[in-house]
Amino acid sequence: MRICAYVNDKYAKLNYKNECFDSRIFAGLRLVIDILQRSGYTVDYAGMATCHLYDIVLVSITSDCDWWEYIAERLLWQNGGYKVIIGGAGVLNVRPFLEYADYFVLGRAENIINNLVANIDGYDHPSVIDSRTFNIGNEYYINQVDKPYPHEIDLGKGKTYTESQIGCNHKCAFCSYSWQRKFTGDKFKYGDLWSKNKNVELAAFELLEADSYDLNSLRTTAIDGLSQRLRYAVNKRISREMIRELYIKLATIEKPHQVKLYNIVGYPTESEDDWNEFIEDVIIADKELHRQPKQLGILLHNTPFRAMPVTPLACAPMSKIEYRGMISKMYNSDKKYKGGIFYQGNAIWGVQSMGIESLPTVMLSAIIWRGSENDSDNIAKISTNAKFKRSCTAIKQATLEKYFDIDTLFWEYTPETLPTRYLHTYCKVEKTYATALKRFKSMEVNKCQTNNLNLKPCVTV
Repeated sequence: MRICAYVNDKYAKLNYKNECFDSRIFAGLRLVIDILQRSGYTVDYAGMATCHLYDIVLVSITSDCDWWEYIAERLLWQNGGYKVIIGGAGVLNVRPFLEYADYFVLGRAENIINNLVANIDGYDHPSVIDSRTFNIGNEYYINQVDKPYPHEIDLGKGKTYTESQIGCNHKCAFCSYSWQRKFTGDKFKYGDLWSKNKNVELAAFELLEADSYDLNSLRTTAIDGLSQRLRYAVNKRISREMIRELYIKLATIEKPHQVKLYNIVGYPTESEDDWNEFIEDVIIADKELHRQPKQLGILLHNTPFRAMPVTPLACAPMSKIEYRGMISKMYNSDKKYKGGIFYQGNAIWGVQSMGIESLPTVMLSAIIWRGSENDSDNIAKISTNAKFKRSCTAIKQATLEKYFDIDTLFWEYTPETLPTRYLHTYCKVEKTYATALKRFKSMEVNKCQTNNLNLKPCVTV
């Protein structure tokens, strides 16, 4: 049985066996390879030019964006007798991709991948989708495990990784990480896969519950909502008072520095009132501080909301708005500051990150997470269209709206019409679909006192 792990040419080196995977961390696929090797199989690395020489091709899809690169190359593969197995965190909505794989593995690979390889001509498991027999009326489950993988995983270039926990106990309503992985452990903590310093990235929950963290090392945290109403609606219980306390703590440490705040924009019912609340809390906190030469820099990084499958907000509508630069323009409506800066005070200054995804990028995500079999041909066209990739935002948007029903993909679904209604996880998350949306409308709105802030809202969300 000849098995290979597929590496997109985008990431590959000339020598497939030695270096191709070292250019990117594929921890999940490395785990799969380790399982197979411990079962006695040999797993090579292969690319577009050599994968047809194998019996089984393993493909890792870690996010929605990976699908576009994979399809572009998959269409150029040579014919062969191989079977394609696709797994990874990006494998949820398989409907547009049924012709590009033989099997899709949902969730964890333990107790599945070795049995699937041994029975490659036909394997029945609730967490394995056979493209030949897929039926939207069936129930498929994201595979779970009760404990982290016990073995050390080789990441290449002398790097190793031992899994310390799975999932998250915060259960934010938008987060696929929480709802698609059963949490193992007593308390969520950031692992050391990406950084050896555990204090570089911490959740705001953690920062506000103890003084034991080295805030001088902190570089990123997340608020995931510009107002208390939005944060509470997605089960992120961070109050306005907690946000102000965090700003003051960060501004008064030994070495104040820039901290990136990850945020989500475009939630259902989001309005300029929510946006105004954020800047008001920055100003209130700053007024409690003395003027100082070394200031706290708030780098506000906004990610447009995606309705992720198998989360409480899977049915939620998405916002068809181009958010790039909008928030800083609203906060800086009198053009007092240059660039993306939206505030400068005694001890705090704020700037909007320019890395926010464009509306066409969000549209591409919606196609992956909510598309159907009817979208397969157009996905292939977009994946292989070099001119589309080079186009400006306006042309990309117009092209996607021409070939896909974007308005439908962005609308509010019901549990009965949801494109991924066949997917299930470790808890009955589908029971939360209706109540999660109601939370946005029922949460008490904390009206901002904006009269003294000289804000001129210039956008309706």
